Amino acid sequence: MTVPISWLLRQKHLSLTLLTDPSSSTQPVTFAQATELTDPTPWLSGGELVLTTGLAFVGATATDFADYVDRLASAEVSALGFGTGLSHKEVPPELLAAARGRGLPLLDVPFTTPFAAVTRAVMTRLSQQEYESVLRAAEVQTRITRVALRGGVSAIVRELATATKTSVAFVGDRITAVHPANQKSLIAEVRAVAATTRDPNAPASISQSTPERTLTLSPVGVTDSWHGYLALAGSGPLSNIDRVLLGHAVSLLTLELEKPVRLRAERSKLNSMAFGLLLDGRIAEDAVPSYLGEASDTNGLVRVVHIRGSALGPALRELDSALARAGRPLFAQVENTALTVLLRGTDTLDTAQALLAQLSPSESKAVRAGISTPHPILDAARALVQARAAANLTTATARILEFDALTGSTILASEPAREALVAMAADTIPVLTEHDDKHGTALAISLRAYLEANGQWESAASELGIHRHTLRGRITRVEELLRCDLGEARVRAELLLSLLAWESR
Repeated sequence: MTVPISWLLRQKHLSLTLLTDPSSSTQPVTFAQATELTDPTPWLSGGELVLTTGLAFVGATATDFADYVDRLASAEVSALGFGTGLSHKEVPPELLAAARGRGLPLLDVPFTTPFAAVTRAVMTRLSQQEYESVLRAAEVQTRITRVALRGGVSAIVRELATATKTSVAFVGDRITAVHPANQKSLIAEVRAVAATTRDPNAPASISQSTPERTLTLSPVGVTDSWHGYLALAGSGPLSNIDRVLLGHAVSLLTLELEKPVRLRAERSKLNSMAFGLLLDGRIAEDAVPSYLGEASDTNGLVRVVHIRGSALGPALRELDSALARAGRPLFAQVENTALTVLLRGTDTLDTAQALLAQLSPSESKAVRAGISTPHPILDAARALVQARAAANLTTATARILEFDALTGSTILASEPAREALVAMAADTIPVLTEHDDKHGTALAISLRAYLEANGQWESAASELGIHRHTLRGRITRVEELLRCDLGEARVRAELLLSLLAWESR
């Protein structure tokens, strides 16, 4: 907020007179400061109207006045008000000459005008401007809110640009908007600047300024998800009111863009409940909910994907995002150690791999998955058995497998055989897990890797990320605890089958 010198001159009760060239009076006043110091610059920040009676300049020379004006001009004050009728009957000619020489506006403040009156006028006008700007911001906030209800993202961007007299763009993964329309290059600029942020998953505000232009980027979203950046480009620094309006627009955009996200989340909860009832066999053939039909293909067939590992959260988020991009709902059941997802019968192993393709290398390595063959939707429970069996047969090089009876999955899919294998594992696997819990070792996971590698030390050690000698020591300890010889292929085969059955129980 500032006060033009021309406004001060129009205040008749102050009776101020401009003694210098009016064309030099272009810098508005931000504050009025009375001081009799010959060097007040340490206490000035620029933009002040300095008021003085010249008490310290009684008997001063032209050089003294020139130095004084030079100091004020260097401090970028807006003007000098000289009070006449006290120390000086009139403004000293030397001071006037120095002010004209440096282009510093010089005001004659008559004896009848107290400095307090000038200060009060400046501060009152600043307060009025502050109040007016707050009212304007409130009006604009109301206007932006109204247009948001009808026009969405584009309307918010347009109204913010109009209110702030700047160029505004919203840039997201799927939605972009810019105003004025001829500023489309701003979209590419925002993307380039946003790409420099250190953490794209936790974006922060970004500001770039030059003497001619300021670009401000504000992230739009909430803690667990974000939708893009709202960017504002103007010819100078943002005012406080512009910042308020920018913040309000960010809030409105967040609400606007979160609506489909929240709606999908609620829909996914309903789908999860229906999927759970389906797996439990609690849905009758003549009572299948209509929305479950979205999970099946045109022939009413579905597949089940069963995912295990330590990165189930990222896997679920990636599945949800990938299905959302395809315009498909999510049907998922989440447990502590497994994630089960319902896909269409026409989906394939390649489909499942594509849905998880955006996982990071470490996340991808931390999960394994199996996909069933197509089944009628009411046979989802049987499809889950197949998916679990396929997940149990995954290896370090084949982390997603499709159930196929010809690959040895029949044994694990057979309930009697599974029960026998689980009973066998009950005497072995808990021995290792209890030892691991008590001593902080990793015998169980080491045994799994060793068995899957068919007793190949290098392959198993590489999968675990340890040295082969470390693995040998662990396997020796396993043999001691289980009282067996893992050098025999038959023993390894039995242990692997029982371990897989134990994990899928």
